[in-house]
Amino acid sequence: MGRAEEMPARDGVMPEQHENVSHGDILLPVNSYHCTVPDTYTELSLHWHEEMEITLIREGLSDYRVGQEAFRASAGDIILVPPVTLHSATELPGETMVSDSLVFHLDYLGASGQDLSASRYLRPLLHGHLKTAVRICEDDPDYDSIRAAFLSALSCFAGREAFYELQLKERLLYLLCLLFKAGYISDRKAVPADRETRQQLKSVLRYIGDHYPEHMTIAELASLLGFSESYFMSFFRRSVGMSCIRYINEVRIRKAAEALESTARPVMEIAMDSGFDNVSYFNLQFRRRFGMTPREFRAVKT
Repeated sequence: MGRAEEMPARDGVMPEQHENVSHGDILLPVNSYHCTVPDTYTELSLHWHEEMEITLIREGLSDYRVGQEAFRASAGDIILVPPVTLHSATELPGETMVSDSLVFHLDYLGASGQDLSASRYLRPLLHGHLKTAVRICEDDPDYDSIRAAFLSALSCFAGREAFYELQLKERLLYLLCLLFKAGYISDRKAVPADRETRQQLKSVLRYIGDHYPEHMTIAELASLLGFSESYFMSFFRRSVGMSCIRYINEVRIRKAAEALESTARPVMEIAMDSGFDNVSYFNLQFRRRFGMTPREFRAVKT
């Protein structure tokens, strides 16, 4: 199955790259996920993937960010994540959030075809040329029918009864049809500046992901896009929802956490290899992120 865009690989839930998680396979690029926060994860860091993702919050609360929109999701909400859209979810202290998600590639539904449904709806959605609402609440129009269609597709995928492959495709297409008809996916074209911004952001996130162990400056990153330092800092915060320095620290801390969990290498060595040239600063940032020292983290995880 051909892919419309080549995406960078992603390791685990590292925020700087595309996921290296297999959402199904080449013959059936669909998967479902049942998550309980904080048991499944405490924070799904900022990331993106080429599949579309639809999530139903079953119970509880969680802070979400999809694209440039940040909001508190609650029980009943349906979260829409278009392809190649940065998104994250974060635990709220004392809250347990339960959700079910379907993640599917639009090529499975025929985005690479030459018919009208592909050219008018599926390919524009795949390439980010359409506007998509990121949250549907219980009192929004057509909520009940959209929720029922989502649960029907989820049940079909889970049950895998005879001919489920055909039924699943039918139900996912019907779900998208409802979203289009209700206006949650609209044919209002994304303005060229939006598409350019997305490409610029992807290029700088990819660069950070490739070079996080190295010394990086704001001036260096700004020059990649031809921006001044002040404009770049404003652009990054507006697009990602945090400062560039904080984002780089997030990437480095998560890489260090992976190494602490999967290897017996010394903490100082891991800190240096993750891009920190000051162990005290590394320990400070690690404690802020995980609420414990690197050694305590390793003891808990191993």
